[in-house]
Amino acid sequence: MTPVGWRDLELEKELCVEGLDPSAAGRAFTHLAGYLKKPLPKIAATYWEQKKSSDVQAQRRAAQGRSDSEVNRYYEETPQYLYELSYWEATRDKQKWFEVLRKTCRKSDRRRVLDFGGGVGGLTLALRRGGIACDHLDVPGNTFSYASWRFGQEGYPVRMWKAGEPLPREEYDAVFAWDVFEHLVDLENTLDRIRGLLRPGGWLVSKSTFSESEQHPIHLEKNRIYDDIRVWNRLLDAKGFAYVGQLKPGPISRILEKTFGWHRPLGIRIVPKLKHGGNFLIHEKRGAR
Repeated sequence: MTPVGWRDLELEKELCVEGLDPSAAGRAFTHLAGYLKKPLPKIAATYWEQKKSSDVQAQRRAAQGRSDSEVNRYYEETPQYLYELSYWEATRDKQKWFEVLRKTCRKSDRRRVLDFGGGVGGLTLALRRGGIACDHLDVPGNTFSYASWRFGQEGYPVRMWKAGEPLPREEYDAVFAWDVFEHLVDLENTLDRIRGLLRPGGWLVSKSTFSESEQHPIHLEKNRIYDDIRVWNRLLDAKGFAYVGQLKPGPISRILEKTFGWHRPLGIRIVPKLKHGGNFLIHEKRGAR
């Protein structure tokens, strides 16, 4: 059972979010407790015990890896992201962006999409519930197995790809990469693979935190140069992607959120200004449709 009104304020502070979406929290926490067969407070207690002891060192060791396979070993083995990503999924902020991405798919006619580095499957499920055919890619291990279980629980026929295995060509109208690129050693190869997944005119929709993070030492130091959006955009340009713009909630949504705490976006907009700013960035694969 999930305690009514459950909050983990310390984790919210680390994630830089505030408040849970009651409906999303009910689904996410019920899934997690059912999968692990443990009550949520016990899951949280185990998470923090490891977070404040062995996990930080494990992340720092992984950050010294010289290949994606070495870094990915941490993600394959750690149980930490089951709770952390589930909690993040339950927040109002995360749900707001899920809805932004749903609206983007509908408005731009992106019918078949891929969640690249999809973790515990929150975005894939959100899009599937909204009628968008979303597939899932991640490293094998704890989060991959849990995501697969969740898709089965809700009855969605999600195709799941393991990082490193052969991928289809020109299959998707859009690829979403949310807080993925800062963790990867070989970004150039990853962008080549993503470009191969996309149909001509397909979108790479990404959001990354390349800056240093005390909470997440596994954000790779070699990628901090991409905190300069111009440097990041030059790499994407060299890999065959043209910048479209920043993806944001509609302007009325921002007013309602600031004034009344309303977190459901009423629309979306794409702003062509080249800027990180905490928003998703859209890059289009060059080539004739």
